[in-house]
Amino acid sequence: MFNLIRNFFVALLALVTAAAPFGEAQPAERRCKPEFNGTFLQSWLSSTWDEARWAAEVEAMQADGVEYLVLQDLANMDSSGNWTVYYESTIPAFEGAVFGGDVVKAALNACKGTDIKIFMGLAMFDSFWLLGNYTGDYAKVCDITAEMLADIYASYYSVSPQNFYGWYFTPEINNQLSCGPIMGTMTKGLNKVLAKATEVDEALPVLISPFTADYLDLGNAATYAQWLTFFETTAFRNGDIVAPQDAVGADWIEEDDLVGVWEMYSAAAKKAKADISLWANCENFDIAIGPSILGGTVLRPETENIESVTATLDRFVMQMDIASRYCENIITFSYSHYFSPTLVKSMYIETYRDYVANGYVLETQAPSAPTVSTAADENGVTVSWTQSTDNFGIAYYRVCKNGEFLARVENYKWDYPLTVTDPSGTANDVYTVTAVDAAGNMS
Repeated sequence: MFNLIRNFFVALLALVTAAAPFGEAQPAERRCKPEFNGTFLQSWLSSTWDEARWAAEVEAMQADGVEYLVLQDLANMDSSGNWTVYYESTIPAFEGAVFGGDVVKAALNACKGTDIKIFMGLAMFDSFWLLGNYTGDYAKVCDITAEMLADIYASYYSVSPQNFYGWYFTPEINNQLSCGPIMGTMTKGLNKVLAKATEVDEALPVLISPFTADYLDLGNAATYAQWLTFFETTAFRNGDIVAPQDAVGADWIEEDDLVGVWEMYSAAAKKAKADISLWANCENFDIAIGPSILGGTVLRPETENIESVTATLDRFVMQMDIASRYCENIITFSYSHYFSPTLVKSMYIETYRDYVANGYVLETQAPSAPTVSTAADENGVTVSWTQSTDNFGIAYYRVCKNGEFLARVENYKWDYPLTVTDPSGTANDVYTVTAVDAAGNMS
C-alpha cells in the first residue's frame, strides 16, 4: 500500500511539474551501429530441434552477426499452476512438471567453439500478462526463479563456460495497470533474483527487457515516474543490462512515439545506482490485432495483417536508427523467429544483409506491378492477380476496393494463393493490388 501511495504522488508531481517533456529532436550522433547483434529464442520453438537443426541455426546466426543468444523462459507456469520445464531440473518446485526437452544443454553444445554468448532465461507464468503482481504468483515465481538460477548454474556452467554468459529475467515489467502503479513491489521480486545472481557468480550479468505501452496505462507523466521508480529501486549490479522492447512490433507503441520513449528510458536509466548498460530490443515482427470497439483508444488498434508476420525492413531500420542514438547495443525479437531462413523466406535476411553491406542504406527498387483480373457472380467478386517480381522478394500484396483497404495476402513463409473473394462486391467496383517487397517498397 505504501508503494502504491508513493507512486501516485510521484506521478502527480511529474504531471504538475511537467517532468517528462519528451519527444523533442533526437541526438544526431549514434551511440552504436544501427544493426542488431543478438536474438531472443523461445524455448518451445527450439525444444524439438535436433543437433543438425541447432548447427544450421547457429551457423546462420554467426553469418548474420549474432553475438548474443537470449533463451527465453526455461520454465513456464500455465494458468492452472502447471509447469513446463526446458532443462534437467533438481528443484522441488518442478517435481511433476512436463519436461519439454533440454534446451540449455542443446544450446551450449551447439554454440561451443563459437563466440556466441548465451543468456539463460528463467521462469515465467501465463497470468502475468493480466494480473502482474496483484496476486501472489509473481512473488512465488521470483522465489522459484532464484532457485532455478542456482540450479542451472550448478548443472550446466561447466558444459561450456565460454558460452554461458548471463541470465535473462523473463517477466516483462511494464507501465500498464498490472505493473506500473505497483512498480516498487515489482522490483522487490527482481531484487531477490539479482541477489541470487551475485551469490552464484557475480561476474554473470542479468538482462531485463521491459516495455512501455500507449494503452492500459496512466499517461506519459505517470509512466516516466514509474520508470524512475524502476531504476531507483532495482538493486542493479555493475554490468547488468536493461534492453527495453521498443514495442512497435507488438503494437503497444506508435512509431511516432519512439523518440519520446527512448528519451524517457535514457533519462530514467541515469537514476540507476550501478553502472548498467542500456540496450535496445527492436522488434522485427508485425503482430496481428483483431477489430475492437476500444481499439486505438484503450486497446491496441486493429492491424491489416491477420497473422503475425515479419515486418518489412523500412520500419525495422527506422527503429534501429532511433535506438542507436540512445543505446549502447541493439538486439532483436527475433532473428530466430522472423529472419532465420529456416523459418521464413530468405528475402528478409537478404534485404537486411544488403542494408548492412551498403552502409546502412536500404534498397529502394520497387517490385513489378501485378496484373489484376476480376470475376463477378452471385457470390460476389473474385479478385486475382499475377505474381510480381522483385530483386529480393515480395512480402505481401495489398488489395483495395474503390480506393479503400480490403485485404492483405501474405507471402512471408510460403506462396499464398493470389486471389481474394469479396462477397459484397459487384461488377461496378474497382479493385487494385499493390505488391510490397521485404524492404517496404511498393509497386
